[in-house]
Amino acid sequence: MRGAAGPEPAATPAHLVLVDVASRPPADPGPPRLVRFADLVRQPLDRGRGSVRDVWTSTDVDRRIRWRLQVVELRDAAGLIAAPDDMNHAIVGFAGPQVAVRAGGNELNGPRRILHRDEVLTVREASVRLSRPRLRASGSSSMILLSYSTSEDPPTLSFEQPDAAHDPADGLRITLALRGPIRRGEGEVPQGAALVSAPLAVPPRYR
Repeated sequence: MRGAAGPEPAATPAHLVLVDVASRPPADPGPPRLVRFADLVRQPLDRGRGSVRDVWTSTDVDRRIRWRLQVVELRDAAGLIAAPDDMNHAIVGFAGPQVAVRAGGNELNGPRRILHRDEVLTVREASVRLSRPRLRASGSSSMILLSYSTSEDPPTLSFEQPDAAHDPADGLRITLALRGPIRRGEGEVPQGAALVSAPLAVPPRYR
């Protein structure tokens, strides 16, 4: 897992890129897919006031989760996200008031770390406790959450500038527009959306 520090000039805000290079069976190339966060179904946090929205989930041949990419919003002083025992997490600061992160379901378990915008924190526990040290009267704290099985090599997370050149990925690539729209060929990825693409179509069992 790797993450780069925040955006450079405001005119060229960074965007977040996930690349999963797990091998897949040969398939015909598939068109990129645009996923708008606002269109995703909101699910409640395991504890606390807020929501979780699934952007993409990858499973193995036995339908077990390899990794899951989600948008998390915390609207309370504290919240909890629980996952199966074999899952760890990478959390990316997105927007809103700063959030403190602890590993495990017990609020006294482990040191508290502050999640800054455009920063990646790794949590090596199945449960993640979130809190806002200075709760504001309104608004939510938004995060990108990558949960991954410890028995698999996780996808990489990195920040790139919109005009950065990159080599084609061998597997799935998800580009998240967090700071502003991103130009891609003749189209545009609007802020608050993700572009899912791969040189090979992704078979249903890997989604």
